[in-house]
Amino acid sequence: MWSRLDDALLDHRKVLHAAELLGPNGRAIAIGLHAAALMYANKHLTDGFVPLSAIQTWQLANAVDSAAAMVRSALWTRAKRHGIEGYQVHDFGAYNHTAADVLAYRDREAKRKRRARRSWKSAKAARKNGHG
Repeated sequence: MWSRLDDALLDHRKVLHAAELLGPNGRAIAIGLHAAALMYANKHLTDGFVPLSAIQTWQLANAVDSAAAMVRSALWTRAKRHGIEGYQVHDFGAYNHTAADVLAYRDREAKRKRRARRSWKSAKAARKNGHG
């Protein structure tokens, strides 16, 4: 599944605020963190939730402080899901597919492929029996 990034993110006021909080290379760190959060959420179908434990695996020296900067700039909010501490990407569902959307798409595609395979097998059998 694709993650969507707005091209205005490069100089969005929230990213610029996060950049100030993050210090040197702050803009790159903020954009990188945001992109990584989107990719994580899409990969794991979490509707924008990213556990703190996942962020800590991203090889970022100050993961907790960096996440706090993302919260202070309103790119993320602190969140807890199923007792797990983490962060919610602000407006995730407004720009990215929800888990329900992805699961429905996968189901439609699986059904479409099954129909195509049955049709192909029927056509192949007909050709084999001299009917095509």
